[in-house]
Amino acid sequence: MKILLMCAAGMSTSLLVTKMEESARQKGITDLEIKAVPVDELDRYVDKYDVFLLGPQVKYMEKSVKKIVDEKGKKFANIPPQVYGLVNGKKTLEIALDLLK
Repeated sequence: MKILLMCAAGMSTSLLVTKMEESARQKGITDLEIKAVPVDELDRYVDKYDVFLLGPQVKYMEKSVKKIVDEKGKKFANIPPQVYGLVNGKKTLEIALDLLK
């Protein structure tokens, strides 16, 4: 599974990516790729990833992101501000995994 996290510049979300990877290892999930990019680069990645998570600082772009992702038949969710603010990799990973059920 490939998960793309989108935020304003891709930097603030990199710590969350690390925490998600740690959580995946603890769960024994090995076939996982997680990347963080600026939301304005979505077009470059939409065909390459399965799940798209939008950071709260760019929630204002939800409508346009959802349209692009939906057109490709991919899964999308917002990362809740509390989860993002606490850098809760476990919960963020759960959100992504739940989208694929």
